[in-house]
Amino acid sequence: MSWTPPIHALLCPITADDESQIAQIQLKPLFYAAQKEALARAGDDEDDQFFELAKLATGLSANELDQLKRPDYVSIAQYVHDMSTRPAAYFLQQGVESETASDTLDDGPAQDDLDQVNLLLPLDVAGQRLTSLTLEMPALRATKVMKKLKTTKERAEFITAHCTGLMLPDLALLSVPDWTQLQERIDDFLNKPAAFFRSATSK
Repeated sequence: MSWTPPIHALLCPITADDESQIAQIQLKPLFYAAQKEALARAGDDEDDQFFELAKLATGLSANELDQLKRPDYVSIAQYVHDMSTRPAAYFLQQGVESETASDTLDDGPAQDDLDQVNLLLPLDVAGQRLTSLTLEMPALRATKVMKKLKTTKERAEFITAHCTGLMLPDLALLSVPDWTQLQERIDDFLNKPAAFFRSATSK
């Protein structure tokens, strides 16, 4: 169930800043902290945001990116969009499908344990390599503290750290799809009634 970022073979090769030819690009995962910084740099313009994220996802300079033919850029933008919006499970499922279609079907973690979240990319925390995180439902006192924080980002980071047991600086190391996956489950914790969780475990 391992995942590696895809390689994009360019329709039209470009010239690198060092005058070499670039015919393919090894795409890179987006990480939470780097994405946050890139979006802050870009401001509110969606095209600027995509351009900044494409620099992160490709490792190309602005000059190199500007040489891309539109179809190549559209492919990279699609990857950036998926990285920015889809949860880790989407990419992990792709990894399972591409590893081998002949293996016995393995859907990854059993759906009855939604609070055990498999990470797309392992996290190195306090000398430990984590490949999954166990989520805990937040207590009311934690959500009261969360609501006093100023921005949506601060509130999301506080409650994510609380539910995962990670420290705030550790969150920066999460890939964006891992962050997205965690938010989906934490959103359930914050907004769904007890009956939702009972019915999920009794299937």
